[in-house]
Amino acid sequence: MKTIVIACGAGLATSSMVKDKVEGILKKNGIQFKTIQCTLSEVDNYDGDVDLIITTMKVRKKYQSPVISGSSYLSGVGEDAVTEQIIDILKK
Repeated sequence: MKTIVIACGAGLATSSMVKDKVEGILKKNGIQFKTIQCTLSEVDNYDGDVDLIITTMKVRKKYQSPVISGSSYLSGVGEDAVTEQIIDILKK
């Protein structure tokens, strides 16, 4: 089972939208998963212990876990490329 952290500024609105989109994609691709929704400041608590971190905010810090911007799922621009990145990382 893959564990994915989905983070935004407040841990509510935009991360909820991205979470719904990502969960649909993972189900469609047969990837078993667990998602954790949180604020960007809480990501440190999960770093190194999760398979992927998806944020809706710009990240300047380096993390041990792979990090992807999920902003495409909010704007609709570049969704396919982000989806491909997520699937590639989680199928390893």
